[in-house]
Amino acid sequence: MIEKLKTLIEIFFDKGKVNIRRRALRLVLSGSIVNFITITILSFITISLIWIGADRIGSRIGNSTAEYTSNYAAEETKKYLLEMVRERTKLINYEFENMVLYIEMMSRTMSKIMQEPQNYTPRKLPMANYEQVHSKELHVYCSPDIIKSGLINELQQEINIASNFADIMIPLSKHYDCVLAASEKGYVVRIDVLGENEIVPLSKEQYKTSYDARERPWYELGKKSSTAAFTEPFITTTTGEPCISCVMPYYDDTGIAGVVLIDCNAASIYEQIAKTKIGNTGFCFIVNEKGEVIYNTRQDENFSESITDTIPRMLADESNIETILVDGEEYYLAYAPMTDINWSLGTAISKAEVIKPAEEVRMNIIDKVNAFKGNLGYIFIILVSIFVVIIGFLISLLIKIGLRFSDKLVKPIQQLNNGVRKIASGNFDKKLDIHTGDEIEQLAESFNAMTDKLKTHVENLTKVTADKERIATELNVATNIQISMLPRDFNFNRDDFEIYATMNAAKAVGGDFYDFYLLDEHHLVITIADVSGKGVPAALFMSRSKTILKNFATMMTNPDDLAAVMTLSNNQLCQGNDEMMFVTVFMGLLDLTTGRFIYVNGGHNPPLVYHKSTDQFEYMDVKQNIVLAMMDEMDFEQQEIRLETGDILYLYTDGVTEAMDISNNQYGEERLSECLNNVDKNADLPTILKNVRDDLSDHVGEADQSDDITMLAVRVNEVKQQ
Repeated sequence: MIEKLKTLIEIFFDKGKVNIRRRALRLVLSGSIVNFITITILSFITISLIWIGADRIGSRIGNSTAEYTSNYAAEETKKYLLEMVRERTKLINYEFENMVLYIEMMSRTMSKIMQEPQNYTPRKLPMANYEQVHSKELHVYCSPDIIKSGLINELQQEINIASNFADIMIPLSKHYDCVLAASEKGYVVRIDVLGENEIVPLSKEQYKTSYDARERPWYELGKKSSTAAFTEPFITTTTGEPCISCVMPYYDDTGIAGVVLIDCNAASIYEQIAKTKIGNTGFCFIVNEKGEVIYNTRQDENFSESITDTIPRMLADESNIETILVDGEEYYLAYAPMTDINWSLGTAISKAEVIKPAEEVRMNIIDKVNAFKGNLGYIFIILVSIFVVIIGFLISLLIKIGLRFSDKLVKPIQQLNNGVRKIASGNFDKKLDIHTGDEIEQLAESFNAMTDKLKTHVENLTKVTADKERIATELNVATNIQISMLPRDFNFNRDDFEIYATMNAAKAVGGDFYDFYLLDEHHLVITIADVSGKGVPAALFMSRSKTILKNFATMMTNPDDLAAVMTLSNNQLCQGNDEMMFVTVFMGLLDLTTGRFIYVNGGHNPPLVYHKSTDQFEYMDVKQNIVLAMMDEMDFEQQEIRLETGDILYLYTDGVTEAMDISNNQYGEERLSECLNNVDKNADLPTILKNVRDDLSDHVGEADQSDDITMLAVRVNEVKQQ
């Protein structure tokens, strides 16, 4: 029994080489085993249905319970969040409402003092400019320019009258860190609440000569506001703690006389806001009237991106609850306005934390169902064991019958296999001699016919391979000829200019070309061009275009004949152009003595010029004349610029700006300009062109090169002005 079982395992599970004999045996055994398994499945179908039904019912109960519990928990949490944030904003609004009432009272009181000074008795308060003032001590401070100019003597009477403001400052100082009135004339009546007996900063040396309340942002805000206004939270110079100021102007008979201020410790407000946080994932935050998050217990700089769509509704004085995504996780967000200060308070908690109890209920139900399924499983295992013993006996019998059947079936196939191996080794003269009267005999005859055809095909393939090798050799020669046509010696043994160029063809041969040569000791011609199409036709037309342009250029007698050179070259190229090919050309003539650069553009990309005076590359202003070889008898307009010592010309073909990455995004003129402006302008020209080529490669990545890439650069090292 054990030996038969081993044989069965070897037949079905051995991952080694499988022959036809084993396949036939598998086929016989598989059919029998399928029948046994079918009977077994029918025998256990009742238990299986009960098992599956229990699983479905348990999952359904668990999911229904979890869904109900989750929905209930979510709705209750939303109600609680919204109610809590509304109540919290009421408390905070109450704080700011009090500040508004106090600041309005301070403004009225100070205005009355300034408008009716005769009704008040002068009072003298300590002056922080001359003596040390401590916490909770009323005092006066004068800006440095008043002290230096001696105006303090003239203002002394007004300061003494204004000191009557102290009567309202003392009770307010019990609630706020700083209360003051800052005059437009440069003095301040104030009281600071610091640590016990701590010295007020304005009485310290570093402030006596620098502090001027009129220059502070809160003073400017107060002057511009006709009603109470609040500042953004800031760190005070007196306590070093976060603070929010409420300001408002006061008046004399001529207009605004100064600004009154109350400083409220923002830490206490933040503490109240932080109390709205619930749960482990909960957090709260404040949005100001500009839509900026100015306080956030989450301490996440990128958090504001999660509430971008919600902020407009928060600033519209709305009170609501929404679902937002924070770092890819759903949160419930409740918010309510802080009306007096035009802010909005928001508090949020993770949806996952809210529904976690419901998930625990669901898992508990599933565990109970799984326990019931486990008991059914034990019964199932006992029954399966009995059937395994029966099936094992029957399989051992089938193996004996199957082995005899497979031997008879496999013998002719093995003969076929041995013959095919000899054919595969290259013996195409081998013929198969099998006579079984069935499909195997037909297959042997087909192999004999295939051998004859294969022999003929190999002979033909040998001939085709030889032809391809000859074509590849000729194409390689053509590539070398094209490269040799482009000037590669960039050393003119001169100090007044440098020149360098590169060309990378998209195919073995390309249609781009560049050229440069001296007409005489003082005139340098540079050319860059791009022929339509690619491959051998473009390379042939490139050769013709380069030759014609140089021939006409060398016949120039006057630098201003450059446009005529382009016209004559265009007419020549149009003749016999039956394939309707064309070429874009940029051609220039540089006077190495004066720096005068004359150029004509024939439908080519605008070059870039680097002016050392501005330390920037910028695109040249070029006229878009017609491309060459498109239409004869066309006029070309030449232009000119003046180059100085250190200036650089950068010419290129559209293979640079139109190079595409795998997403078909082009490199573009803007990135080319940005790349050139980021390179070291003092580097040699090969390095500059290499930097552009490297940036181009970074953009293209793994995409194939779609067009020829050609670049040429000229640097003027010395210009002798005439």
